[in-house]
Amino acid sequence: GSAYERQIVNELKELTNSEDIATSRSSSKKLDNMKIDIFDESGVLPCYFQLKKTQTTPSVKKINAEVGKLDKPLCILWNIQEKKEGNTNITSQGEYAIIPKQFFYKLLENYLNTND
Repeated sequence: GSAYERQIVNELKELTNSEDIATSRSSSKKLDNMKIDIFDESGVLPCYFQLKKTQTTPSVKKINAEVGKLDKPLCILWNIQEKKEGNTNITSQGEYAIIPKQFFYKLLENYLNTND
């Protein structure tokens, strides 16, 4: 969990050119208690993040019900973990963003409008 959170924080900092992004675990106990994993002090991110690094599919409905803030959409970043046959090592089999459909449409619309 926490190593994956730090990895995502570093990726988001680079993507946004903002140093005001941190793990909620280290910066905001209140947000962490609300099941939000990324602290965005400047508000540059358009959504909240819940990070999962698991072998099983995250329970999207349960996670959304537990999140304590609703003023922005929630993005669940899922790093799929899989044990290779005959191997004790667990490796990533890809990373996916699970977002609400309306938020996806808004991102798609912004993308299409900037790539005309």
